Amino acid sequence: MTSEKLYGMLKFLDMLDTKLNLQKSLEAVVAALTNLVSSPAHPQYQSDLATALSTFENAAGKLGTSITPSQYSAIKEIGGEEFFDPKIADGVKEAIQTNAMMPSVAKDFAEGLATKRSTFLSTVRGARQNLEKLGIKDSAVQPNAADIAFLIPRDIFDNQLGALAKELTFISRLMQHFSEALTGKAEHVEVEELSSSVPTVTLIAAAGVISVIGTVINKFLEAWEKIEKIRRLRGELTEIGMRGAAVEELTDQITTTVDEVVEESTEIVIVNYTGDEGRKQELGNAIRQDARRLFGQIERGLTVEIRAGAAADKGDGDAQKAALETISNLSKTLEFPTIAREPMLLGNGEILEGEIKTIKMSKKSTIHKTATSKKETRKNGKQDS
Repeated sequence: MTSEKLYGMLKFLDMLDTKLNLQKSLEAVVAALTNLVSSPAHPQYQSDLATALSTFENAAGKLGTSITPSQYSAIKEIGGEEFFDPKIADGVKEAIQTNAMMPSVAKDFAEGLATKRSTFLSTVRGARQNLEKLGIKDSAVQPNAADIAFLIPRDIFDNQLGALAKELTFISRLMQHFSEALTGKAEHVEVEELSSSVPTVTLIAAAGVISVIGTVINKFLEAWEKIEKIRRLRGELTEIGMRGAAVEELTDQITTTVDEVVEESTEIVIVNYTGDEGRKQELGNAIRQDARRLFGQIERGLTVEIRAGAAADKGDGDAQKAALETISNLSKTLEFPTIAREPMLLGNGEILEGEIKTIKMSKKSTIHKTATSKKETRKNGKQDS
């Protein structure tokens, strides 16, 4: 996590807690329980507790729609998962219901939680202020713009520089292929940020390109639930000694599901390409390979974050606004799977190399070529144009 992303997360948590009044409502529950301990039969104190608990539950319930999956990962990384869990009110409610005749026990539980949470928030606010003193601020997305970040787990490249370089080359190739299919030219992609803890490359690209990449990833994540169910069923059958056709059929179903989402994704990207038919076919093949490679790396732990700035009226039209809205909506729902113990799509260390390609760049860019062996060149028969 870069210092800018850390600052952005601290700012987000501070503002979110203030917006929802979560800490204040939790402390109101503690105050109501404290009064109830002194006079358990007092009707007003019982009413105050019910009101305070309802307010706290409502505030906590809004966390689920206020925090994206990627933000939850960052919150967990800095130790705040417990304090911004949408189910935080459930524990307090259970303590109250379980100890209806002993409100002091429920009070101690709620008070302990409120104290720990207050300490965490104080740390968040203090860290945010200190970062501001050092001149560090979050990197907000500009209006009418979008960015995309690829978080590459070190296990994918085994801490080897050459393997990391291949991952970056793949990301570059994917962005070029998608942008050419969607805009007619392989657009220049600008590096916005680099982070080394979990190697992260954040890129600025056209909103339309990022929205389609997000859509394609979402297609795979939706299919992943089905794939995981098939995996579990296959594992259960294997454990009880089943072999042969039944297990093979489940394995084939996984492959079919992946193939279907790869083909659907390719069609989404290439459907509106208006260039040369030969180049369209080449791009389709490249995007098909890119999609499978992308899904394989997601299975092994790659995550992708997308962000959109506010739509501004600058004559960019409805398409730009629609793309920004798509990015904003997808950013709230993209939830990546747990790393598979036995990857199906790409084996450990398997890298799909690029073929020889001449990428037609926009005016901002230069022509780039990626080389392969002579043997592969003879196999392909000719260079892509």
